[in-house]
Amino acid sequence: MANDLMNRYNDLFDHMGGWLDNSKDFLDSHAFRNILQSDVAEDDKEYTVKVDVPGMNKDDIHLAYSDGILTISGHRSTFKDDSDKKKNLVRQERSEGSVSRSFSLPNVDKKNISAKLDNGVLTITLPKASPVEDEDSITIE
Repeated sequence: MANDLMNRYNDLFDHMGGWLDNSKDFLDSHAFRNILQSDVAEDDKEYTVKVDVPGMNKDDIHLAYSDGILTISGHRSTFKDDSDKKKNLVRQERSEGSVSRSFSLPNVDKKNISAKLDNGVLTITLPKASPVEDEDSITIE
């Protein structure tokens, strides 16, 4: 039965853990590590970062901005459901794990960064800081 073969495949790679650096990904292109796909846009006033975070709610996501680096990290719990013993799982692609992405976005007004989660897309707006004159510089006339 096809289901038995798929369960053997899943069980084999689940038990291998970190061997071959995510062995399950070796044969499966739909890996959890691909979920933080992002678009970064910039204009004169701000950066806008849009990140796909399917299966996560806002409590699963952590944002940090420090030293010109925006870091987005998240965790998604397992989707494995053994409650219905009458149905046979033919393929399991949804998985659990933690992911993180970082972007270098300099000159940001940290106090006015905002984020919104809507339909699995996280949108982060990072307003640019006003240019600060270097107090040590001397203008030559």
